[in-house]
Amino acid sequence: MTKPRVSKTDYSKIAGQYDNVRVLPASIWMQKIIDYGKIEANCTVLDYGCGTGRYTLDVSAEKAPMVSGLDLSIDMLKQAVAKDESRDILWVQGDGQMLPFRDDSFDCIYMTLVIHHIEDKEAALREIHRALKGGGRCVIMTNSHSRIKKHVLRDFPGIIAIDLRRFPTVPYIKKTMREVGFTDIHFYPVQYDEYIPTDDYLERVRNKYISTLTLLSEKAFKRGFDVFQQRVREKYGTQILRHSGFDFIVGHK
Repeated sequence: MTKPRVSKTDYSKIAGQYDNVRVLPASIWMQKIIDYGKIEANCTVLDYGCGTGRYTLDVSAEKAPMVSGLDLSIDMLKQAVAKDESRDILWVQGDGQMLPFRDDSFDCIYMTLVIHHIEDKEAALREIHRALKGGGRCVIMTNSHSRIKKHVLRDFPGIIAIDLRRFPTVPYIKKTMREVGFTDIHFYPVQYDEYIPTDDYLERVRNKYISTLTLLSEKAFKRGFDVFQQRVREKYGTQILRHSGFDFIVGHK
């Protein structure tokens, strides 16, 4: 299997508006992270690629583990720190391909929609394996290629092709995890359907609520949005039944 080519998103440019253009994560995703990661009070947890701390803060509040949040973008971390009223979380700026933590540091390391941003996925997973304690769990939340092809944004010209290039396949992730030493690897597809007013969803897209949309030139985005808006209104009318969901891959050390 060849490694997918990764297109880069410059999060320093979108950090200030990141939380404004994205709806809050549904509680189901936080609960799945907790369940699959076996996160309990006083265990050690790393949110790998934590961004503005959207999941980090919720996991910390829900189970009171000892949580660290790691991200490469200092601008995203500044947003996270500003929201952390408890000051219970250790926020660290660093490269996930060279984790700034000792061996056997964490009971759980999880990432939410991060793996497609990583250049060297094998190095990243090897580092995660190193930093986990024996028996620890790695939880990866991502999108399979079959799920990407069914997304509402399939009607936005060029978007699905970009994501199919940059998101690694589930077999590739599982294979790489095995190669770096993970065992008992499981795949859990989770479906979450929601109704969204068409105007609300179009506003999310107009605000480039996912990183893929930021990879288009402004000219290509405007041209694509005009086509997308027309297609979506014709297909769904005033309300979209969005067959949403994510895929979880869980491995043990």
